Amino acid sequence: MTSQDGETTLKTTETSLSILEYIRECNGATLSEVMAEFDLAKSTAYTHLHTLETHGYIVSDRGEYRIGLRFLEFSKSARTQDPIYDRIEATVFDLSERLDCEVEFLVEENGRIVLVYHSEGPIDQDSHPYMYSHTTAAGKAILAELPDERVHEIIDQWGLPRKTENTITDVETLFEELETVRERGYGYNRAECFEGYHGIGAVVTDIDDRILGALTLGGPLYRLSEEHLKGDLADEFLDTVAELETSIERARRREVLEE
Repeated sequence: MTSQDGETTLKTTETSLSILEYIRECNGATLSEVMAEFDLAKSTAYTHLHTLETHGYIVSDRGEYRIGLRFLEFSKSARTQDPIYDRIEATVFDLSERLDCEVEFLVEENGRIVLVYHSEGPIDQDSHPYMYSHTTAAGKAILAELPDERVHEIIDQWGLPRKTENTITDVETLFEELETVRERGYGYNRAECFEGYHGIGAVVTDIDDRILGALTLGGPLYRLSEEHLKGDLADEFLDTVAELETSIERARRREVLEE
């Protein structure tokens, strides 16, 4: 296969993935809409859609294409590939009930923050599962643990988009914030991702200090004061993260002994 063929194959795959993302964001799209959005000939657009449909990634309903349920398989597989995630999920719901706050577990993938567990219920496309690292407490906590070079790579890739009037959009200010996170032990998001919502986040590490993700604790500003969040709640939250990491370490050591 020539280099040109390789580039063509890559471009074809990228187009299919872009179409898939477009259908997800629009909550459904017709053949004509896909043709117009991507400036594709009818036969080309149909080929992309038919291929995705054949493999179960999208379904056709009266002329409109929408995301297929096969993605539930991928979601479940991603969340159950490591038994440690069961412990994390249990911690999310236990902590939420104990402190009467919203609790989430998020991971970093390709520089974005992905929502894995949410104490308020199942995750769907309205749960905003993909977020920018610099706008969330979890993202800041994770960025603070990464080498500066990697943080710059993420910024170069995704930029620092403004989501609210409080969002940090300056590189120097972000690095100052990350230094504060290291000193404090957790990240803080004051309505930087969603208006009226704030939270704290701390990384959860594996036995080899590999970052598994980050737990967050938060709620609406009108109901949960910053003083309370950063005071007693933060202390109990960090204690819980430490207990979870200890539990993970013990489980990993048992896995080694059983091998």
